[in-house]
Amino acid sequence: MKKKILFRLFSFVTAVSLFLYLVGELESYPRFSAYTGENCNLCHVSPTGGSMRNLYGTKYAQDNLQMEAFKKLVKDAKFSPRINDFINIGGDVRIAHIDNQVPNQGNQNTFLTMQGDLYVNAEVNKLLSVFVSSGIEIPNFPTKYEAYGMISGLPAGFYFRAGRFSPDYGIKIVEHRAYQRQDLLNTPYSPDAGLEMGIQPGIFTLNAGLFNGLNTNFFDTDQNKMFVTKGDATINFADYRYNFNFGMSFYNNPYQAFVSGNTLNANRKAWNWFTKIGLDNRVALLGEVDFEENTIDNFLKRKAFTYGELDIRVIQGLELRGQYEYFDPDRDTDNDEMNRYSFGVAAFPVTGMETELMIRIVSEEADLDNDEYQFNFHFYF
Repeated sequence: MKKKILFRLFSFVTAVSLFLYLVGELESYPRFSAYTGENCNLCHVSPTGGSMRNLYGTKYAQDNLQMEAFKKLVKDAKFSPRINDFINIGGDVRIAHIDNQVPNQGNQNTFLTMQGDLYVNAEVNKLLSVFVSSGIEIPNFPTKYEAYGMISGLPAGFYFRAGRFSPDYGIKIVEHRAYQRQDLLNTPYSPDAGLEMGIQPGIFTLNAGLFNGLNTNFFDTDQNKMFVTKGDATINFADYRYNFNFGMSFYNNPYQAFVSGNTLNANRKAWNWFTKIGLDNRVALLGEVDFEENTIDNFLKRKAFTYGELDIRVIQGLELRGQYEYFDPDRDTDNDEMNRYSFGVAAFPVTGMETELMIRIVSEEADLDNDEYQFNFHFYF
């Protein structure tokens, strides 16, 4: 089964590589890290990327994302997220129009407010910062919030933070409905209480964290702890025109499972390898392969995931996007795999606004009407 999955990813990468050669003259997000060859923490407050942008990230968006055609209309804008010399703010709002097919039912046609986060980061001194975020209350889902204190700015890029934040596992793609994100870490609803430390010397990054574990309430009564670690390296060529990043992640989460009134010992672990490739600051290719093993009272269930993404900058502020996903919910059962192909376009008309149209085609053994259409608006500062 592993060879089958790896062959699928190799075939995808080979096909994309040929395509890139043919379109070589055309002019997260992790894709921005792939484009530029820089770590995600260059643009974000968090050392592992995501969430609030720092001052450099705000400047990067102003200079490199918005369309040239609209720059004259907003040339007098002087917005700054900096309240004073020590406190910055930020925010993300996402609204989507969804028109998804539902098997044996009518289409799911609705508007959905997916995100409404406000960030505050206080630089207490040169070493200590305190970060707090709050999110809108989404029915039937816990509020996404993060709050932590962090020591950073030390030799070799060493940092330490404690609080509630998302464990660092795999590529932090924005699509929270991707198969691996729904089942593994880094969904919008998975921040956890714990500790994390890491180093970022030169081309390498390495971090490790200890957390309460997944599926816990506000007060965790399970004495088991989850361990998460991730490491990667980035190599740049031709003055950052060509960038290659590769790495691995692992997590181990022992926990107590409650089945039919009984408390059973359980353990969920997962590991992956991933890559981010950038070509001429115009093309980004992301790839990730994950394996998961979930054991409950000596009963083992194994899953597998593959994710591939291609992004092409046609002009500044306009991207073509394609994604491929593979999910095997039980590696010991045949003919239960699912494939999903996504195609779309993303546009950044002005700084602080992104729109994205995506069409997703689902292929599986059972011939179901479950394709998806999504039109997203993302506002940020």
